[in-house]
Amino acid sequence: MAEKANILVVDDELGPRESLKMVLKPFYTIFTAENGEQALAVIKSQPIDLVTLDLKMAGSDGTEVLREIKKIKEDIEVIIITGFGSLRTAMEGIRYCAADYILKPFDIAELISIVNRTLDHKKLNERIKRFIRELGKIINIEGDFTDIKKM
Repeated sequence: MAEKANILVVDDELGPRESLKMVLKPFYTIFTAENGEQALAVIKSQPIDLVTLDLKMAGSDGTEVLREIKKIKEDIEVIIITGFGSLRTAMEGIRYCAADYILKPFDIAELISIVNRTLDHKKLNERIKRFIRELGKIINIEGDFTDIKKM
C-alpha cells in the first residue's frame, strides 16, 4: 500500500459523497463514484485500498457492488456507510467481508478512527503475506501463499 492510501467514496447522493471527501481528503487520496458501475470502473483503473460504500443507491444494490468489488480485488477493504441500516444488511455486509458498518449521519471522529483502524489492519495483513512468501523462499517451499484469508 502506498504512503497515502487511496480511498473510493461511493454514494449516489452528492451531499454525503462530498462530506466524506472533505473529511478524508486531508489524510488520503480520494476518488468518488456516484453509482456501482462507476465504482467498479475506478477499482479496475486505480490502486484503491479502501471503499466507503452506500448500500441504497439509485440503480445499484450496494451488496451486489460489495460482492463485485471482492471479486475484482478481494484485499480492498470496504466500509459500509448507510442511512438505511438493518440487521439483514449488516449481516450481508459481514457475509461479503465488509470491514465495518456505519450508520448515517456518521460521527466524523468515529469515521476517521474506523478508516484508520481498517487501513492499519490492511497493512498488517500485507506484511504477514510478505513474510510468509519470504519464509517460503527461505525454507524452499514451492507455492503461492498470498491467498491467506484475513486474520
